[in-house]
Amino acid sequence: MFRKNYLIVFLAALALLMADSAVLAQGSSPVRGVVKLKKADGTVVPVPDAVVDAYRTDIDKGKMPSAKTNKRGEFSFVGFPLGQRFVLAVSGPGIGPQIQPDVKGGMENIELIVNEGDGRQYSEAEIRSSERSSAGAPPTSGMSEAQKKERAELEKKNAEITASNKKAEDVNKTVNASLQAGNAAFKAANYDQAISEFDQGFAADPEFAGSAPVFLNLSGLSHVKRALVIYKAEGQAGKEKIKLDLDSAFTAYGSGLDILKKASPAEAAEQKNRDNTKLAILTNLLDVHGIAAKLLLDDSKSAQANAVFEEYAATETDPARKTATLLNYGANMNGAGQLKNAIAAYRKMLELDPSNVDALAGLGLALYSEGAADPAAPDKAILQEGLNYMQRFVDTAPETHKLKQSIKETIEELKNEQKLTPQKTAPAKRKG
Repeated sequence: MFRKNYLIVFLAALALLMADSAVLAQGSSPVRGVVKLKKADGTVVPVPDAVVDAYRTDIDKGKMPSAKTNKRGEFSFVGFPLGQRFVLAVSGPGIGPQIQPDVKGGMENIELIVNEGDGRQYSEAEIRSSERSSAGAPPTSGMSEAQKKERAELEKKNAEITASNKKAEDVNKTVNASLQAGNAAFKAANYDQAISEFDQGFAADPEFAGSAPVFLNLSGLSHVKRALVIYKAEGQAGKEKIKLDLDSAFTAYGSGLDILKKASPAEAAEQKNRDNTKLAILTNLLDVHGIAAKLLLDDSKSAQANAVFEEYAATETDPARKTATLLNYGANMNGAGQLKNAIAAYRKMLELDPSNVDALAGLGLALYSEGAADPAAPDKAILQEGLNYMQRFVDTAPETHKLKQSIKETIEELKNEQKLTPQKTAPAKRKG
C-alpha cells in the first residue's frame, strides 16, 4: 500500500504544533513509480533509462512531459493536476512496451513490469485505444503464444497493483478528511467530534507507523482537553468522567508508542517524522501523568510516570521545551503530593538551567514537604537541602514573583522551629 510522504510530514508537524490545516488545498500531487524487467529465467531487475510517457485520458488529448527512469528504475512526475486521469506508457532499449491505465495524482508506488523485447514504442493512438479497452491491454498482434501468456501474467500483476493503489488512495482520502475535520473540531473546542474524527483516521490504517500514532496522539490530547473542561465545570463531582477520559488518553498514547517501537526501520526523512511523533506523544504522556495525579489524587501510576519522565528527558533535545514541560510536570506532581517525581523533575530542570527561579522554588518546596512529612520526626537533612534551595530562590527571584513572600515565611519557620540556617551552595553546572 502506498502512502503519501507529504501527508506524513504534515501529520508529524501537526502532532507537535496543532497548527492550522491547509495541506489539502493543493492543486496537484506527485506520481512516482518503478519500472522492472522480468527476464526469461524469472528474475526481476530494475530498468534504467526507460522512457515513461503520460497521456491524459479523461479527455481525448493532452500529454505531460516525459519522465526517465534512474539507475534503480525509478521515475517521477512532479505533479498531476487533481481530478485528471492519465495512462502511463513505458518503453526502452531491450524491453517490450507496457502501459498502466487509470493513473491519478498522488499515486506514488506504481510498479510497471515489462518483459524483454525489441525496444518498440507504442504510438499515441495505440496507447489510447488500449487504455479504452476493458483490460487496458496493448495490441498483441505479432506475439507468440508464449509472449501472449507472459503478457497476460503481466497484465494481471498490473491489475493487482492498480487495485492496491486504489485502496490506498481511498485510505488517504479518509485520513486527510479525518485530519482536517478533527483539527477543525479541536480548534473549536468540540472535543467529542475531534475524538470521533481522529479515531476514524486511526482506524483507516491502524498499523501504519506514518499516521496511526499521530492520530492516537491527537485522540489522546482531545481526551485530556475534554477531561479539563469537565473538571472546570464539575470539579471533583465529575471525577469518574474525568478518569474515563484520562484513561483513554493513557491507552491512546501507549498504543501510539507501541506502534512506533515495533515499526520496521524507515528511510531518513520518514524516520525523522516518526521520531518527532514519538517525542510529541512522550510530551503529552508526561503531561497527562501530571494532570491525572493532580486531578484524581491517585498515585497508582507513579512508577509509570517516572519511567515516562526518564524516557522523555533522554529524548527531548530542545532545552527550552524540556524546561517548560518538566516545570509543568513537576508542579502537578508537587501539587498531587507525589514528591519524589516532582523532585526528580526539578533536579533535571536545574541541570539544564541552574538559575531557573521556578525550579529553585519548586525543588525547595518539594524537599520541605518531604522532610516535614512526619511532624513527629522531621528529616532535618532533607529540610536543610530544601532550605538551601529556597534561599537561593529568594536571593535571585524578582520581588514580583508570586511565591517570594510565602517562601520567605517558610524560611523563617525553618529558622525558628527547626533551628536551621541557610547554607551557601554552588549552583549545579549546566548540562548540555
